[in-house]
Amino acid sequence: MSERELTLDLPGADLPGAGDPVITDVIAGALASIDSALPGASSQAAGALGIEAGAEQLLLILVDGLGYELIQDHLGHTPTLRRVRDDIRSIHTVVPSTTAAAITAFGTGARPGATNMVGFSVAYGGGVMNLLAMEGGPAPTEWQPTPTYFERLAAADVSSAVISPARFAGSGLTGAALRGARHVPAESLSDRAALRELRAGTPVVYLYWSDIDHAGHSSGVGSDAWIGCLEEFDAGLSALLRGLPAGVRTVMTADHGMINVEHSALVDVAATPALREGVRIVAGETRAVHVHAQEGRAADVEARWRDALGERAWILSRDQMSALIGPGDGASIIGDLLVLARGNGGIVDSRTQSASAIAMPGVHGSLTSTEMRIPVIVLS
Repeated sequence: MSERELTLDLPGADLPGAGDPVITDVIAGALASIDSALPGASSQAAGALGIEAGAEQLLLILVDGLGYELIQDHLGHTPTLRRVRDDIRSIHTVVPSTTAAAITAFGTGARPGATNMVGFSVAYGGGVMNLLAMEGGPAPTEWQPTPTYFERLAAADVSSAVISPARFAGSGLTGAALRGARHVPAESLSDRAALRELRAGTPVVYLYWSDIDHAGHSSGVGSDAWIGCLEEFDAGLSALLRGLPAGVRTVMTADHGMINVEHSALVDVAATPALREGVRIVAGETRAVHVHAQEGRAADVEARWRDALGERAWILSRDQMSALIGPGDGASIIGDLLVLARGNGGIVDSRTQSASAIAMPGVHGSLTSTEMRIPVIVLS
């Protein structure tokens, strides 16, 4: 596991200590349960995560948006997870705590500074590009140059399969984070695609579940829709575990947590002259905002944003960002400021964000424990 030097003064932020296991260590530790000599495998990470050796195959499950605190707060709805509640470990995701950054960190073992996957959206070509899709942008291999765990396994003639809905097969995020594995389309856990792959002998199978995250964004954490998706996943997980062949190590994690924002606490850059002045473009997302200043105005913009937002946000200048996102080109992609919302607020820009995006009740991306803490659970 890599050492992390976090020297910034960010009161209230929930960040990993140097040497603590994080999302970049999950696949490395899980692979060691099959063979510590596999490319990318780490017995040290396995020990830190409580993943024992001796397995013949590996099933990785990533549940989008199901952070550690959300599991703990809703165990009454998850009898399958409740049975293993004492075995649920809490680790950290990356900064920003969002899907494009975290799943790529999971799939590569590298932090966002190195992968260039630094948020939901980035400034690109005079506009804003969504990193989940990368439509109109470069090829994922050009944008994200770090080899994935699955590419490294393929180079060693170890096959792997990624199971997710068909619509994700050719997405920018899939190409950036998961390339090297064979994509197997499946729309639900009842599809049994993971069981078919494991029974066919595929050594490494990765299963992605997105419905809980989608429900949180559209209806809010704890809503009837969100609870329904959580219960559906738990029931499907139970059936999946009952059908596993012998010798399979199952490791479940998430990419981030989620909070419900208070819309009265949202600040719109377009309607706030102190934030709008001197700013060329705003990207990122509600809880992790990228600010690109006009030429020569970065210092003025930073001073005004710090004064206007005060304790409502943690604000990092470009030379500070690498302490959180890791070294690499990611900081230059973020721009002049990375603004991470505190409490239950956020920063939006109605000039580039749709009304529906601004109205989302459930969001993530910042440094609170609810967003940053993710589970690691060894299920078989």
